[in-house]
Amino acid sequence: MPRHSHRPDPTARVALRRGLLAAALLLAASAGAHAADAEYDTAVAACKAAPKTGSRYVAVTAALMRPAPRSDGGLVQRIPIATEVTLECELDGWVRGHTDGNSPAVGWIRADLLQARAPTPESLAADYAKAAGDQRKIAAERMVALTPYQPRGHQALIETLQAAGDSEGVRQASLIRDQLLHPKGERLNGEPKLVFAVNRGWVAALARVEDGGALRTIDPEAEAAYYPARRGLHFYRRGGADGSVQVLDSGQSVSVGLEAPVRHSSMTARSDTVSGLASNFAIDAQSGAADPAVSAAARKRIENELRAALQGEKIDRAQIDKALKAQPGDEQRGGVQIAAFDAGKLGRLHVATVVWDLPPKDENAAELSVDVALILEDDGKGGLKTVGRVVQQTGGDMVETHRYFDRLDIDGDGTPELIFQLGQYEGVEYQIWSRKSGQWKPVLKGGYVGA
Repeated sequence: MPRHSHRPDPTARVALRRGLLAAALLLAASAGAHAADAEYDTAVAACKAAPKTGSRYVAVTAALMRPAPRSDGGLVQRIPIATEVTLECELDGWVRGHTDGNSPAVGWIRADLLQARAPTPESLAADYAKAAGDQRKIAAERMVALTPYQPRGHQALIETLQAAGDSEGVRQASLIRDQLLHPKGERLNGEPKLVFAVNRGWVAALARVEDGGALRTIDPEAEAAYYPARRGLHFYRRGGADGSVQVLDSGQSVSVGLEAPVRHSSMTARSDTVSGLASNFAIDAQSGAADPAVSAAARKRIENELRAALQGEKIDRAQIDKALKAQPGDEQRGGVQIAAFDAGKLGRLHVATVVWDLPPKDENAAELSVDVALILEDDGKGGLKTVGRVVQQTGGDMVETHRYFDRLDIDGDGTPELIFQLGQYEGVEYQIWSRKSGQWKPVLKGGYVGA
């Protein structure tokens, strides 16, 4: 099986990391509680002695899950409203259970914060209609927590605060409403101009942009401040503007690097379909158009160029034939990818990549892949000319393979920069290419996320 099939898919890697992170937090908190108080052992033993089955649902805006059944017993995780909790047991007003999803967790939650049925917009609206005073405010807050991207709950909360004469509460609630219902790209106080990569609904800082368009690497000490919840960023796909994305939760450490979940402004949750580029400043770009199909003539010329590049690496002809016929898939990142698009004053541009795992020469040989990236422009004679290239054999811990990711005129010179995603052993990084003196060359790497 090709080695690329063993490299972590970004989505699978994120899900696995979330599970391992939750487990690590639980073990650390549980170990601390266990060392500090024998009550933990007693509680777990009682839970095992009297197991309980079934599910309950978080009834409040968010319930705090504890490693031990005490309000001062530490914190495992905040569990959002309507989350299903699979029961393990109930003890002295506490429920022990676990949750699934993107952030699975196990621990203790106060039983009075759970209910038998999941809250719905209709049930919370009914609670609000019959409530009074502080209970009316609580019901409105729960409506906002359950359906943050619908105006009904926000309006109910604002009206309740107005009736109570809480002008500051009204101001804050109105600000949150506007941020959630109408997210806009924003540059926070003191921030440099920033460009981000958005990969399958996760955003990572890629580069800072100086006045004049020069690109610089991100300051890792400052990056943690780039992902406050609810901030908006301008979003771009296929070289054009495509609304905005909004940070759903603060940036999360990924062994090396930071990233945060985002939603597209047209959606109500993070989605694997959202990939592209983002910025905290407006970049001049029309709406992104669908990329044109690669013509048969262009594909033939490009495949000839790829074949010549592979032959230059002394790759066996049979392996070259296999590589050029392969189509990338979810489980196999090898094969050929060819993209065609309008590059402004340059006209039609083609970007081609091929990644292929080479069979080992013997059982002790290191695993290697061949990695080719070509950028081709119209030669003015009806053909194509190669004006940027990477051809290499790569492997081991330093493996690095190119895949065209997106394009955007970051520096404002009328020619889009090209962004490649670099597949590495246990992570991904991004590489920005710029055109200078008629040639395309890499100018910056950034946005690494991985182990």
